[in-house]
Amino acid sequence: MPVLHKYKNKNEYYILTMIGKAVATFHLKSEGYRKLANAGIKMGATFPRALLLDLYRSGDAYTHKGPAGDAGTKPQKLQLKLDFPDDPEPESLFPCCSACSSVANLHVVEIKQPEHSAAILCSACRAKKVIDSSIPLSLVSLQILSGLLKMKGIQQVDSSILAYQKLLDAEFENKWADLFKNKPQQKKMFDPEPSKT
Repeated sequence: MPVLHKYKNKNEYYILTMIGKAVATFHLKSEGYRKLANAGIKMGATFPRALLLDLYRSGDAYTHKGPAGDAGTKPQKLQLKLDFPDDPEPESLFPCCSACSSVANLHVVEIKQPEHSAAILCSACRAKKVIDSSIPLSLVSLQILSGLLKMKGIQQVDSSILAYQKLLDAEFENKWADLFKNKPQQKKMFDPEPSKT
């Protein structure tokens, strides 16, 4: 299961999780952290993978080529705490490079050769292909994806594109609602002011 962390030297947050056999670092935008905090997720706590998927899909969580800041020193210490077997959302739901399965720095690309197609590739695999269009995955909505395929006349899509279309169609609201339901409610510190009538 994903684990929430805070960088030591800055007021920013990140998430560690296992995808495949590798530790993946997802950096959080302030809105992503706010969503997790409002759902009662605290530093060092695990949370359902579906929430990380939703944060990734909305652009509130993102990856880089490699871990930044002090996140690179964390995975070995926390590896035993990552991805308990009871995690109900499989790691295969995460978009990954169709060539090497990396989750870092993914783009939807239009491949020109050997045949005209679309796929999701990481930066290392993009460098090995003849590419015409390349859009960071965090910017790709269903509308943008279908518009790209139509505008460029791409009829052949890789399984990574099909999987991402399913992810964009998925509904995650019930996962957030479950967390809010189980979150302990704070007691009011002051009684509301009596109404003046």
